[in-house]
Formats: sequence, structure tokens, C-alpha cells
Amino acid sequence: MNIKNWSKLNFRLVALIYTLGISYISLIPLNDMHLPNFNFADKIVHFLLYFFMSILWLMAYPCLWKKKKIYFIVLVAWGIMIEILQANFVQGRSGEILDVLFNTAGILFGFYINYKFAKKIIIKKKEI
Repeated sequence: MNIKNWSKLNFRLVALIYTLGISYISLIPLNDMHLPNFNFADKIVHFLLYFFMSILWLMAYPCLWKKKKIYFIVLVAWGIMIEILQANFVQGRSGEILDVLFNTAGILFGFYINYKFAKKIIIKKKEI
């Protein structure tokens, strides 16, 4: 296995573990977790978690950028599914529309950062 394939495999493994980790943490009772206590702390956490998740999946599967609408829908659907599961099956948790909005904002920002970063790489390759 060459370095390039090994790197893709590592990113895929990290993206999968990260996503499963977010899912696990999102589906345990809230009384077992201690979040910072300031206004909108949980919304900032939602934004950051989904921002990094979108970046990781784009790094793991760069070809997804070409199918960004599908990729975006899958990530947003994942966040919605987690909120529905929280609302219906996890004691001490509630599914919130505002959480879905911050998840989605994090995903969109991840797309934006990835697009800007990829664009700079393409420009640098053309200059060489």
C-alpha cells in the first residue's frame, strides 16, 4: 500500500470514528455530560462538531466535492436523525430545530473553508 492510499484510509478511519463518536455522545443522557455554562454554549458545540465532521469527510473522500449536494444532504440528514433520536429515545435530551440549524451552519462553513482551501491549492498547482 502506497503513502497516498494509506493517507486516504487514515482520513476515512478518522472521519468514521469522529462521526460515530459524535453520534454516541449525542445519544447518551445529558445528565452524564458537563458542558460549559454560558449562553448558546451547546449551539457553538453543535456548529464546531459538524464543521469538523464535514471537513473530515471531504478530506477522506475528496471526490465527494463533485457530489456536494448529495454529501450535504447526507450530513444534514444525519444531524436531523440524531435530533429525532434524542427527542424520542434519550432520557434528558430533546431534539431542537435550533440544533439542526447550527449543525447545518457548521456543515456549510466546512464546505466554504474546504472550497477556499481547495481553490488555493489548484491556483498554486497552476503557477508551478
